[in-house]
Amino acid sequence: MNILLVDDEPEYRLLLGNFLETDGNVVYLAEHGEDALKKLDDAPMDIIISDVYMPVMDGLKFHKAVRATPRFEKIPFLFVSGYDDQHTISAAKQSKLDGFVRKARPMSELKAWIKYLTTPIDKRPLTPPGEEQRQTQRERDRDRDRDRSIRSKR
Repeated sequence: MNILLVDDEPEYRLLLGNFLETDGNVVYLAEHGEDALKKLDDAPMDIIISDVYMPVMDGLKFHKAVRATPRFEKIPFLFVSGYDDQHTISAAKQSKLDGFVRKARPMSELKAWIKYLTTPIDKRPLTPPGEEQRQTQRERDRDRDRDRSIRSKR
């Protein structure tokens, strides 16, 4: 699989690039969005993994440029970010991205997202990676609130 990895942190870029190559992937590295746009012409990419905040051209602008180019618009796009504040998550989600993973999460979660996004839509699980746990937590919260409500009425 050809993966375009875009991140301005050289250590993270090399670490993640080497990790992805251990599975037999060919990883193309780019430092920022402008550099990445040039790399898209080097080979057909199966997925793009990009940081959100970078100099020159950040991930949000890069994502917009990719989606505005017909020959690249269907490439799955996964954001990774060291920031997990509500502003970053909201900005990433508003860009209509395919997925978002925090850099602090285990590499297995990143691999699960890559597998999910590169699987044909008709063969994908209904929920993206990590959603099962969030849904379970929501259900637990709902049940806890319901139980509290019942006890308070007694």
